[in-house]
Amino acid sequence: MTTLSRRSKGANLYSGLLVLILLAAPAVATAGENPLPASQARGHALARNVCSACHAVETKGASPNAKAPPFRDLAGRHVPLTLQRRLADIAETGHYDMAPINLHADEVQDVVAYINSLEPAAAAR
Repeated sequence: MTTLSRRSKGANLYSGLLVLILLAAPAVATAGENPLPASQARGHALARNVCSACHAVETKGASPNAKAPPFRDLAGRHVPLTLQRRLADIAETGHYDMAPINLHADEVQDVVAYINSLEPAAAAR
């Protein structure tokens, strides 16, 4: 093997690694901005936009409406499938003082994924 061919292989290896690093950089930056998996991140965004007027949707804090349970309390109250059915029903028909909300089935799944990512309040103490 000649020196030129060794250098060429080394340059190709270096170029390949550089391309991989550059391709991975946006994914690393995105992961650093929001550590939640995609469905949980979408659910969190929906919860902030649709539910936070009444419910505490973050890991701490009280609900603006005293009758509306914090999402972190819902995390331990229902198994995922039951919670999904419950939220789908609420989205369609409302619940007590809560009017129906316009959420599609995939959005309900995302909100459930976010709620289930929260620690139940009793476990957080």
